This record gives sequence, C-alpha cells and structure tokens, in this order.
Amino acid sequence: MTTNPLTVGLVGCGAVTKLYHTPALQELERLGRLKVVALFDANLANISPIQQAFPKAVIVREFDELTRLAPDLAIVASPPRYHASQTIRLLEAGMTILCEKPMALSIAEGEAMVTAASDAQRLLAVGLIRRFFPTTQVVHYLLSRNIFGNVSSFTFTEGRVFKWPIQSASYFQDNGVLRDIGVHILDLLIWWWGEPEEIVYEDDAIGGVDLNCRIRLKFPQGFRGEVQLSREFHLPNTCVIRCDDANIHLDVDEPNQFQIEFHDSRYYMAGQLHTTSNLNKSLIIPGPIAADFHQCFVNQIKNVLSAIRGTESLMVPGEAGLASLRAIESCYSQRAMLDMPWFSKLEILRSQQIKDRQPR
Repeated sequence: MTTNPLTVGLVGCGAVTKLYHTPALQELERLGRLKVVALFDANLANISPIQQAFPKAVIVREFDELTRLAPDLAIVASPPRYHASQTIRLLEAGMTILCEKPMALSIAEGEAMVTAASDAQRLLAVGLIRRFFPTTQVVHYLLSRNIFGNVSSFTFTEGRVFKWPIQSASYFQDNGVLRDIGVHILDLLIWWWGEPEEIVYEDDAIGGVDLNCRIRLKFPQGFRGEVQLSREFHLPNTCVIRCDDANIHLDVDEPNQFQIEFHDSRYYMAGQLHTTSNLNKSLIIPGPIAADFHQCFVNQIKNVLSAIRGTESLMVPGEAGLASLRAIESCYSQRAMLDMPWFSKLEILRSQQIKDRQPR
C-alpha cells in the first residue's frame, strides 16, 4: 500500500535549516515520505541556498501566504522570539508544527502554543533533538529500570567557543547559553528523572545575556547534580551519572557511543550502539551502527510524519517542551552572580547592581 507524501513548509531558512533540516528533508523526499512545497524567511537572501535543495518549492514572501498554501507540516526554525506567534498562527490555519528549540521565551507563550494546538486539534512537536540520540534513549532505559542501582549524583558540562553562523547580533537579544544549550540538557534530565524540586542558578549576564552559567539541581528521588555551560570556554562536554554499581559516561557530541565504568571491578566498557536483528528468540545479530547526528534529524521528522498519519505518538510533544521552559524560567527568576574572582570589589558591586535591574 502506497501513501501520498505529506507536504512541508519551512519557516526560517537560517543556519539550523541549512545545516540540519535541509539534508534530513532531502533524504525523506528521496524516500517519498514528504515533499517540501514552501519556503519562508523574513530575509529573502536566506532562502536562496535552501531553494537550490528544493527547486519546486514556492518562495513565500509574506507569512500569511503560508496559511493559504496550508502544507501538512510546518517546521518553525525562525529566531526564538517568533516561535510562539508563528506557531499559533499556523496551528490555527490547520497545520501540524515542528517548532525548533527553545519552543518559546516564556511559560505563558509555551502554554498558549499548547492551547492553540489543542483548540485546533493539531499536533505540536518541539525540536529537542537529543531525545532522538540512541545514547540518551539507552540511558533512559537503564535509568528507568535501575539497571545499575540508584543514582547518587551527576555532572553535565558543555561548552565551546561560540562559532554558530548567526545572521545578526539580534540572535543574542533573547538567546543566552541557558536557552540555547541548556534547554537540551534540562529536557534530558527531566525526561530521565522528572522535574527537579530544587534549582540554584548562577550566570555571568551583566545587563546582557548569559555566556556562562552553573545550575545545581535536586530531583525528587533525593540525588543532586550540577550543570555547567559556556559559550566562550571549552569544557569536557560530557555527562557522568553516578549510580550504586556503575558510572555512565556520555560524550555530548557522540549520539551512538557511551561508556560504563563498573564499581568494584577492573573492567570498563566503551561501546558503540547498533540496531539489532532478531532472527529468533535465542539469537540477536548486531545490525548497522545506530543513528548519527544527521540520522537523528531524519528520525525526528519521521516521528512527526508518523504521528500525523496516526501510527506513532510524538516523541517530544508541546507539553514536554513546557517542562524545560519551567526549569529555565525558574533559573532566571532567581539568577545570582556567577563567581568571577578576577573582578575587583568595586566591579563586583557594580555588576551586581546592574544584574539586580535585569528582568526576572
């Protein structure tokens, strides 16, 4: 049985669309799963390289034209300050939405998006791509079954010199390191353990956005952990989860590799994940290497397409995106000054005065 390909509109043709969504959509077009029919960006110059990938797609010059074309799915990859308004408008026009992270800039905006999806009886998915990493899915499996006993603590560090190919300085108006990188990490932690019951947050934003931050969290299960993020320093870029019987190590840049450090043992396991081929109940044959970063984007879009057809549930529905928004808003509502020992006493006092005037 064959089905017609679902139609897709791209809203925002910047770096994330060019680097990640476009190759994934091209692959799914070749497989006959979808057809990209519309491209919109407020800056028409951004559309040209994307149109080369989808020459039959219509260039939409005014946003409301997209509602007239009404593709089955719209991928909203515009700057974060437009996510809520554009998503709500497209949901009201009858489309399913895959909205890039962060889904919104506030809980109120996110809740309005979820309500709009419910009212329109349409699907809203959030582009928290790391839930599609094979490693994070295996960790979810291990933790949910207490394979290595109870968790005692964790550390999550991610940082590198900022090199994202932004189009303008407006990128930094709303988008500090917490919203940019931290939303991925907070989403994973909440997916694994539920929403934290305590959050202590510090950053270096002094009248601007945060480049560095530290989050200390306590989860209902009783353990604590720490997250460190940076846009200007290289950090280890690892997650270490300490359990009773072993420590789980993840490299944030490796979607299909992880390590297990066993306690009371001289053995350490470093492995690469493969899909499995079950020939019978007693024999499991390793299949191809599990998804890489590109394939995770393909799988994310495939999940949304399958949800539209009613054959799968959304991996990251709007309600799940709200949980990380609540954590981010909790952080910003109690932000404290990150320790910067190179500051003089006068600089510390002055920076704290500026910070106290920042909106919470």
